[in-house]
Amino acid sequence: MQEKQPSSPLSTDIPKVFYSDLTGTLMNKCISCECDLLLNGTHYIIEKALKPYKGYTSYSTIFEYAICLPCADKMKSLISSHSMKNITQFFMQNFDSEKLRKKMSELNNTGMGEMLNNCMVKGTSIEDLGECQIYAQCNGDQMLLSQFPYMVSGAALDEMIDLLSPETLDDLNRFKNDFVDGPSEFQDLLQSGPKVFL
Repeated sequence: MQEKQPSSPLSTDIPKVFYSDLTGTLMNKCISCECDLLLNGTHYIIEKALKPYKGYTSYSTIFEYAICLPCADKMKSLISSHSMKNITQFFMQNFDSEKLRKKMSELNNTGMGEMLNNCMVKGTSIEDLGECQIYAQCNGDQMLLSQFPYMVSGAALDEMIDLLSPETLDDLNRFKNDFVDGPSEFQDLLQSGPKVFL
């Protein structure tokens, strides 16, 4: 009898926090092209903007979506070279990728939530945040463990927004208006600008 192979350490089941809060199920359609994301071999990004109350045990969703990598690449092309240079420099100054890689290599399925408990830029705890965004990269029904998942605080996102050119902000605003909806009580938060960094 052949022994069952252990699951890959580079992926895991998608945690519930990355499910759609609207349906309670896995996100299954790309927000842009509507391709089926749950087919194995379909790589995509999940982004959720949250207003946490006592961390992830209680939160409101400002917006959520999943986007396949080809559509994400098209969206990235909306960011001007000047804006992209500013963002890259911001991450080089504020983000320790070596520390993230080390932390990721130490994680197992039970410790994975730690990646989402602190802002990857500021280090701020989810318990101390009024707004944040969480990101995952997935393949079908599996979440990939690479540089994802991670959480970014509203304060860090605001700093990144300030680095974008007016043209880039206009293009990302159009994307937000075309595709990303949120509950009416959060429209004022959404109007502060698209916080979309893939």
